[in-house]
Amino acid sequence: MSRHLAYLQEGSRPHQKFRELPIARRLLSPFDRSVPANDDSGDDWIDGAQNVSGETAEPAECVAFGPYRLLPKQRILFKADKPLRLGSRAMEILIALVEHSGQMISHGELMGLVWPDTYVEESNLRVHIASLRKVLGDGQNGIRYIVNSAGRGYTFVASLKRLNLNGTAAPATLAREHGNLPTRATRLIGRTEVVEATIRQLRQQRLVTIVGPGGIGKTTVALAVAEKMQEFHANGARFVDLSPVAEPRLVPSALASALGLSITSDDPTQSIVQFLSRRDMLIVLDTCEHVIEAAAILADALLKGTSGIHILATSREPLRAKGEWVRRLPPLAVPEQSSDLDANAVLGSPAVELFVERAQASLDSFSLTDRDVPLAAELCRRLDGLPLAIELAAGRVEQFGLAGLLARLDDRFMLLKEDLQTAQPRHRTLRATLDWSYDILSEQEQLVLRRVAPFKGEFTCESAAALIGRSDFSVSDVVECLASLAAKSLVAVNVSGEVATYKLPDVNRAYALDKLSESDDSRWIFQRHCETLLQSDANIGGLGHSNALHWRRL
Repeated sequence: MSRHLAYLQEGSRPHQKFRELPIARRLLSPFDRSVPANDDSGDDWIDGAQNVSGETAEPAECVAFGPYRLLPKQRILFKADKPLRLGSRAMEILIALVEHSGQMISHGELMGLVWPDTYVEESNLRVHIASLRKVLGDGQNGIRYIVNSAGRGYTFVASLKRLNLNGTAAPATLAREHGNLPTRATRLIGRTEVVEATIRQLRQQRLVTIVGPGGIGKTTVALAVAEKMQEFHANGARFVDLSPVAEPRLVPSALASALGLSITSDDPTQSIVQFLSRRDMLIVLDTCEHVIEAAAILADALLKGTSGIHILATSREPLRAKGEWVRRLPPLAVPEQSSDLDANAVLGSPAVELFVERAQASLDSFSLTDRDVPLAAELCRRLDGLPLAIELAAGRVEQFGLAGLLARLDDRFMLLKEDLQTAQPRHRTLRATLDWSYDILSEQEQLVLRRVAPFKGEFTCESAAALIGRSDFSVSDVVECLASLAAKSLVAVNVSGEVATYKLPDVNRAYALDKLSESDDSRWIFQRHCETLLQSDANIGGLGHSNALHWRRL
């Protein structure tokens, strides 16, 4: 061994070239005082000079301008060696502008690049441009990066220098270490306890799934947890948005992209596991419900093949993977029913606090008076403490006022159609959020959800089976479907009594009623429900005799 090392230490040019490689430096360090014994740059050489399939990878692309360095493929922006927090849309805008440096990109072209196949208002573009300019310090001390041509488009005007970096370069290393967590645009309200509890759980368990209905804030909570958890992991945290993934087989590729990996092997999961086997990292798998099986398989492979990887998933139902711990995210707390409420007491409710903050964002003169207190409390109760619904309602205070807004909730939840322009497509409206959940149900689950919509209050599986009225649909089939709908956060189940009862939250029920009215069987379902109520002494559906007669007239 000593003879071979002495040969490598010879001063010939080929040998000297080999000696300069970090991995050679590590081999020679015990015998060569010029090489630090604690030099661990060999790990960076392995990561930077090879891709996960073992083949030589291309050097990372880096674009430098001013004090900034942009890694487009990794979607990381550095100022000197410090990674900057930049939202995903602002990052896409920056990359598009840099790729067309010196050329004006029209508003329409830029929106097409950043929001492909999605219609958005031009105001969204202006918001994200403003966010990007703020991060870059555009205009400060006379330095300009982005110039606006009024009514036409934007131009990136800074001088660029394109670099090719190997794996030992600081930006490539930092990109892997610090992660890619999106920046939260708004303050977290009413979720401090659940964030802290999830952090404690993640430090003890390696797979935790935050489960809840659409619009309840799973992604927001997951990001808050990841922001605090990344300091406990040497390699930071990685965020993987699975909502755009249309095919389950592409789930591993989405993770590879978030890790900045170029995979050429036929088995991406195995390659990813190999890459992560020596890392200490938190991976956030966001929006798993439409690719639930593929997400579960990937999570299982990561847990089995690594020791330092922790996974935080969000989904409308559990992954059902081995070792999974489920944390169900409850609605925001709403004020209790009371005739003696004042503004201070109601503002202590997270749901009302969220409503007031979002209302003030759209109408700065808005304030909650004692006269408004019962209206705000009732509004948040009617919206089930659902954050997305509350935000949509708050945006309409300027048009209708609190009383007018509350009155319009009786119109089959007109908020189902209200638009939140800056949200993800699945969260733009309540209808889009519920469509997302409904479309991934089986036909049997869709049928059951529609046909139990007339139940305003709690109901049993027997009463649901009687209402559904299909000869090929047994009570056990109904129980199985209701259990699945409960797991997918569409139906609430109460097991505290002798018999399990079920209930549709008001927002979900409004959606299910719409779906029922669109079907061919709505009339006879309502008629059968009324007949059942009239024949029973018990108020099974919670509608009461007068409401049952009303449905019969319909």
